[in-house]
Amino acid sequence: MRKILIAAAALGALMIQDVPSFAQGIRIGPGGVDIDDGRGYRDERDERRYRRMCRELRDACENKDLYGEEGQGNCRRYRRTCG
Repeated sequence: MRKILIAAAALGALMIQDVPSFAQGIRIGPGGVDIDDGRGYRDERDERRYRRMCRELRDACENKDLYGEEGQGNCRRYRRTCG
């Protein structure tokens, strides 16, 4: 009986004790599974992707006559997405 009480007390102490947690974000979407480990790489990658997308939309909007993309909605999408 004494062993059971000691084991229960030890288990309780382990459950109450603060355990260091590692902040991770898991995102499941069309691009697959993405794990964010909190180091900021994903934020930088997303920012670069956003700037590149805005640059491509602006180029498509400004040169729609040259590219032959009249009526594709590139300017509207550029204004809505990139301000």
